[in-house]
Amino acid sequence: MKTLLSLLVPLAVCGRLYSQDLGSPTGRTPYDGYLGPMRTVLNSLGSNQPSLDAVKQYVRTGKGFRYYMKDPYIPQTPAETEATKAGDCKAKSLWVASKMDDRRVRYVIGRASAVSKISHAWLMWPGPGGWLVLDPTNYSAPLDINRLARNEFMPIYSYTAGGKYAHTVATAPRGQAEAKYGDHL
Repeated sequence: MKTLLSLLVPLAVCGRLYSQDLGSPTGRTPYDGYLGPMRTVLNSLGSNQPSLDAVKQYVRTGKGFRYYMKDPYIPQTPAETEATKAGDCKAKSLWVASKMDDRRVRYVIGRASAVSKISHAWLMWPGPGGWLVLDPTNYSAPLDINRLARNEFMPIYSYTAGGKYAHTVATAPRGQAEAKYGDHL
């Protein structure tokens, strides 16, 4: 609990508690059965600390890939995404994570906006100036999480090489956190 409070206090001070919700550790998520490729990639990430310029280039390249959904539930591998230069939000985000090779990156499933009825995948990364949203499906550059509205990029679950996390939306009363998995369904 003390560790959680030490994370929340600085976030509350900057006024972005909801958007910078780093979640609470959880043993399982509803998506666990679908995320084998994601776990494989996150577990293979090294300790690279890419420059912001390199991350910007990965996001820009991923944004340039054609949008293509092979499977609404299971992300395709980064190798397949790179070979076809195509993928959905899950695949593009996973491709960027693999290029970054940084164990600090978080793969996020959530809502791009509060009114969205479907889920979306993106990355959160502790960049040089603070947490950044990396969404190579919709944006060609990283987004400073402190400049986003409270109703944008709302994480439900996030994943790192070291664990799974449930976020505020996921722990909301039933009905408020429901979203279809598989983007743009």
